[in-house]
Amino acid sequence: MLKILIIDDDIITRKGIQSLMPWDKHDMQIVGEASNGKKALEFLCSNEVDLALVDLDMPIMNGITFISKARSLYPNLNYVVLTVHTEFEYIQKVLRLGAIDYIVKTHFDQEDFDSILERIKASISKKNSSIQKSSNPKWKESKILYSNIYALVTVGMEPETDESIFQFWELNELVDFQDIYEIIPGVWVFTDNRHEFVFPENFSNIMLLRISDVNDLTYTQLGKLLRNYKNDQFFYDYQPVRKINHKRAYELQENIYIIDNTTFETLKRDWVSLNWIHENELFDKIKLDLKNSKLKFSQLYHLLLTLENVWNTSYSKMAGQTLELPSSFQHWSEVENWLIQIYEKTDLIDSKNRYPSEITKSILLAKQYIDTHFFLPIDTTEIARNAHMSYTYFSRCFHDIVGISFSNYCTQSRINQAKEYLLLTSNSIQQIAFDVGYKDEKYFSRIFKKNTGLTPSSYRKSKSEGVIDMY
Repeated sequence: MLKILIIDDDIITRKGIQSLMPWDKHDMQIVGEASNGKKALEFLCSNEVDLALVDLDMPIMNGITFISKARSLYPNLNYVVLTVHTEFEYIQKVLRLGAIDYIVKTHFDQEDFDSILERIKASISKKNSSIQKSSNPKWKESKILYSNIYALVTVGMEPETDESIFQFWELNELVDFQDIYEIIPGVWVFTDNRHEFVFPENFSNIMLLRISDVNDLTYTQLGKLLRNYKNDQFFYDYQPVRKINHKRAYELQENIYIIDNTTFETLKRDWVSLNWIHENELFDKIKLDLKNSKLKFSQLYHLLLTLENVWNTSYSKMAGQTLELPSSFQHWSEVENWLIQIYEKTDLIDSKNRYPSEITKSILLAKQYIDTHFFLPIDTTEIARNAHMSYTYFSRCFHDIVGISFSNYCTQSRINQAKEYLLLTSNSIQQIAFDVGYKDEKYFSRIFKKNTGLTPSSYRKSKSEGVIDMY
């Protein structure tokens, strides 16, 4: 029988909670009430309580102060917060205090009291199970006696993720299951003979793994494998679907970062070229290539940042807005969605200036030639002739399709390459100028400063300060 203490300065609320909720049905008993945190602490001195229902806004001692004091004095006491607030940020704050749940008093008449008490009881049971396991650390060194084990792996531990996990336990009658272990932060493992599970409707940012070949591993060894997996492969493996995903134990420790610099530069060049904007099949191909490359996140983010800068140079004026790269990505699906949004946005812009496919391909071939021959003298008239167009028509088509003029694109390509040489090599400014197609170092420096606001030497110096983007 769980013993309950109600703490609220409103006597009507206290009496309503006592009379309306089916406590006996759920093996719960009201053992006391208090009008503020100070009186509640006095009650706890001489009475055994399992759960406190706490209002946060009270005189003399509010709920927040009460919880902070009671947590150190009564570590096994559970808290459910009574509140009139419904804002998400406020609820997050409440849960961070250590509360296992909250009840919105303004919705009290609308609530399903049975579901509230079932949810509270399940949370207490889960917490007590975790306490029992943490008090017996030897379980980590014991061997796994099964060939297969399940793992719930989370992207992050936001309150809604935590709630989804509890719902998973409840739906599959695992709430009182003693062999559920939080093996590393955000990853729970358990054994079960089932091959099918019931998933909550909201199961985002969580993946259920069935890991085979784990017999004779200890939980500590499995934890190391899962930590390696979560830090590396999970970013690319996660899919927002409700199903069981299969892995063998040895696959959790595979080193996926095997891409060489040449392959990375090829990937980056494919995206920075923007040729995929005009070819759906090419976009799908290089998107799959990027996922399969399984770049380290720092490499992936660098590539996406480069893409952002190049797109803004080519399309921001036409779009009337700049592209913004999110500060981080939780998993590959978010990266993929961001790339698809760029593709659709750019395709919408280009649809206003759509040319026959033969013209578009000719312009893209010219653009690709500049990207790979920036170090050579470039004759616009000759390139237009090779594209079977007049100089004037070629220039107009190039501007409409690529987003900037042919001459400006040539300059941009050379300056972008010069930036890379300045940051990644120790070559002299004169050598770099020659390598990107300028015979005159002073003229190169003037063009570089006009486009970047810095001289080449100042730009190189900025490398140690870490404040300049590559593109």
